Amino acid sequence: MPSIQTFNDFMATTGPTYLTSADAVINEAVKNTYAFSKLLKNKATETTIQGGNEIRDVIMFDDSRTYDHYQPNDVFTWRNPQVTDTIKAPWRFSIDYMTWTDAEVELNTGETSGSTKVAYKRLKKIKEQRLWTSMTNGFEEDLWAPPSLTSMEVETGKLPYSLPYFLTELGRNLGGALGLRGLRPFTAATNTSTVMGLDPTVDQRWSNAVEAYGYNSGAGIATEPTAAGVEKTLTLNTTLAQGLASTITINPLFAAFDRMFMRLKYEPPATRAEYFEKDTLARQMIMTSRDGVQFYRRLLRLANDTLVNYQDAAYNNPTYSGIDVTYCSDLDTAAIFPAHSTTVADTFAGYDAVTAVSGAFSAFGTENGANTIATGPRYFFVNGNYLTPIFHAKRYFKTHEAMRHPNQPFTYVMPVDCWHNLFCNSRQRHGVVCPIPTL
Repeated sequence: MPSIQTFNDFMATTGPTYLTSADAVINEAVKNTYAFSKLLKNKATETTIQGGNEIRDVIMFDDSRTYDHYQPNDVFTWRNPQVTDTIKAPWRFSIDYMTWTDAEVELNTGETSGSTKVAYKRLKKIKEQRLWTSMTNGFEEDLWAPPSLTSMEVETGKLPYSLPYFLTELGRNLGGALGLRGLRPFTAATNTSTVMGLDPTVDQRWSNAVEAYGYNSGAGIATEPTAAGVEKTLTLNTTLAQGLASTITINPLFAAFDRMFMRLKYEPPATRAEYFEKDTLARQMIMTSRDGVQFYRRLLRLANDTLVNYQDAAYNNPTYSGIDVTYCSDLDTAAIFPAHSTTVADTFAGYDAVTAVSGAFSAFGTENGANTIATGPRYFFVNGNYLTPIFHAKRYFKTHEAMRHPNQPFTYVMPVDCWHNLFCNSRQRHGVVCPIPTL
């Protein structure tokens, strides 16, 4: 029988056994989804990596029509229209870092070179994994950050533009071909004056499309109009009026999707097509929260969709016109929607009573928050051709040398910095389908 000393020697010389390999660390700090990476998918390097002191592009909003008809020997008056506007975004600077100490390294090494190598490999992997998880999660949260005039639009700000800065449900019914449009994003009890330097109330095509659908969560179960749509008259300052009282149609969700899809599809003419955008909607996305995906699935089930296996009630990867209705996990908790200082009644009367001029838009709320004006899922129609994360060629996730501070001689820091911003070069090719209570 082995002696107790033999067992003690065995315990002293045998290290812990890990289920996974030395460089495998299970990462539980992840998000369910990452929409930021979808905006980069299949984009050329020359599009996403740029230089210069700021990011710029040129847009034409108006053709300043010179087309006319004439009779022979007519006298003409010639014009030289100036039709372009410049949009620009400042560079934003982000940093993250790895740290380690002498003790952390030395106390994790073994007596042999082999065990030291294993310890170094594991420690290095943990440090790198934490860094890149932290940085990736930070970029994703920046994408869904609440709009801020001073932090995003102003050059001295620190935050990159977020997707809600470009796609807002706050707007007005401009009538005609423009229809219901999201103009200036709501930022902390006020509207911005400009978006990337341009005023959407002046250049009205510098705005996103908006469609409203009926969602009555206050009734105990989410319901929607069963007819073609319900007309509702908005007072002067409701969230979808913004100073222009009008009547809008609140549709069922599928009908709102139909209308939005047609509004966002631009087909070039058969001739002179080189002067028009060749947009095939190949990068079109529909982003929503978990509740948004679930509500869409519920409507598919109620409609007795027979295009899937009858025994499978999951409706995995639901689509609209071949476009995935994509779950974005940050939208479950993102406080990016206009909210009141007090609880808002989840009825049309409650919605219509909230005014902007009185300063009642005092905060941001989640999509189902008690103070949120019109609760329910939002569906963001995003065209990836016209919304792109841009990175500076000289500072694309640049890893710097390890530093040691004289006052902390046993601690090391290795920074990684990135210069970037989110750039939108067409707002009218994006849209938001937003809820309004109809009861």
